[in-house]
Amino acid sequence: MGWLVFLLIAAFPVAEVYVLIKVASRIGFGDTLFLLIFSGVFGAYLASIQGKITLNKMQACLAQNKLPTKEMIDGLLIFLGGILFIIPGFISDIIGFFLIFPLTRWVIRMGILHSAEVSLSRRAARGASQGPEGVNKGPVSTEGFNKGNAQDAEIVE
Repeated sequence: MGWLVFLLIAAFPVAEVYVLIKVASRIGFGDTLFLLIFSGVFGAYLASIQGKITLNKMQACLAQNKLPTKEMIDGLLIFLGGILFIIPGFISDIIGFFLIFPLTRWVIRMGILHSAEVSLSRRAARGASQGPEGVNKGPVSTEGFNKGNAQDAEIVE
């Protein structure tokens, strides 16, 4: 896994430079430079607008005493998209646009929430089958949980 991350980190700048050279050879150095500057300014503007919208949604959730989970993830994705827009290169601009544009951001957010839910449910199942010192007790039975076997208790100090 570590070597895959290293490979991606090493390959990304190479791919950015390759695309920049190809675009510059097609439209010229000046136009490529203009596109890079324009995309950085435009991306910062988009991130600013979407960030303000997300901040307003987050404040509305907090005013209603709701946890703004989706809005916090949106804020993080918009922040990352803004950073990618500032990095010079067309590949980073495309990825940044996907992170800032609401429709594609929604798809990415749903993927993040789904993977977090799966990961947490696996950890909860694994943790429930562990003993006090981490000794595996085997499969956990759910018998008796929903059969009305609850008892009242009083805590005495």
